[in-house]
Amino acid sequence: MFIRRLARSIRSQDWFAVLVELLVVMVGLVVAFQVDRWWEARGERFGEETYIDRLIVDLEEDVPDLKYASELAEVRRDFGEFLAGVAADPTLATERPTYFLAAVSQAAFTYTPSLVSHTFEDLRSTGNLRLIQDPGIRRALRNYYGVDQSQRQFIGLNLMIELRYFELSADVLTFDQFRVVQDRWGVVNASRLGSLAEVHPDEEGVRAAAERLRSNAELLAWLPKARGLQIDQLYAHSARLEAAQSLLSLLRANSGVDR
Repeated sequence: MFIRRLARSIRSQDWFAVLVELLVVMVGLVVAFQVDRWWEARGERFGEETYIDRLIVDLEEDVPDLKYASELAEVRRDFGEFLAGVAADPTLATERPTYFLAAVSQAAFTYTPSLVSHTFEDLRSTGNLRLIQDPGIRRALRNYYGVDQSQRQFIGLNLMIELRYFELSADVLTFDQFRVVQDRWGVVNASRLGSLAEVHPDEEGVRAAAERLRSNAELLAWLPKARGLQIDQLYAHSARLEAAQSLLSLLRANSGVDR
């Protein structure tokens, strides 16, 4: 229909009509392009909001785990310091006997939580990271998940320190003394420290264990490494926690959902 009218106008040399027909077509194309672009932009904004909400959910799972990891590292750092004090003054062990048993058995334990990174991996692998308009959020995402990946290179080193400590401390506690901690508490975390005082292991046995600790020169030489391991863990987890909380605040500020 349009082609016929245009051809007829050209044959009759009605250049005004030709111009009008062309303008109508051009305006129609521009409008159609703008409508398509509007729908595309709307879809991208919806995709951005969906991804931001998913990232918020992921980080809301990460934050408690990172807080817990930081608290554990702090408890275990204190364990190492306490054992160094016992090496200088064994009466400290009999003053806090169950704490001493927990310190010997868990001073070199480490815990590195796995972050929930499904949404970020989806964004990165699909190229949809471009949907996140705020460059500050994109930088914060790369920093947060990048730091997590870089920290994982130290897991092997941490495990080596743990294993060496376990070898050197293996003969400090008796089987029954290990069981005092293992059977009642499992992992001694910050929330369980207060209940350690409720248990009263055999004082003579604790004193003997403190003497075995003091006489183990290799173990005493390794204690600073175990303590240093916990300081590194505390620093790493605290830094990851700070990054998680900062990123979470950014995402919430850009989310369409009130939280």
